[in-house]
Amino acid sequence: MLRCTNESPTPEVRYSLREIRRVIEIEDAGEELLAIYHSHPRSPAYPSPTDRREAHWPNAAYLLVSLRDPHAPAPEMYAYRIADHDAVMQIELVIE
Repeated sequence: MLRCTNESPTPEVRYSLREIRRVIEIEDAGEELLAIYHSHPRSPAYPSPTDRREAHWPNAAYLLVSLRDPHAPAPEMYAYRIADHDAVMQIELVIE
């Protein structure tokens, strides 16, 4: 797992990964990027327009966690595949 830092000046609105070069190096070394995750502090766990625009890995699962309801027994979490920066397909998320 490679934990990345959100360097966006408005992290509650969008994300910008400082370690993006490291992700590319991992792929260049022949390793596979399985998933990318981040939270939505105030919105649903669904890919935002920014998420879709920044989705550069169509084979990776995009795991989104919504923290919008602080009283929920657990955060809302879904997984998606995003192709062509617009085609969003929810995929099954199994946690063992």
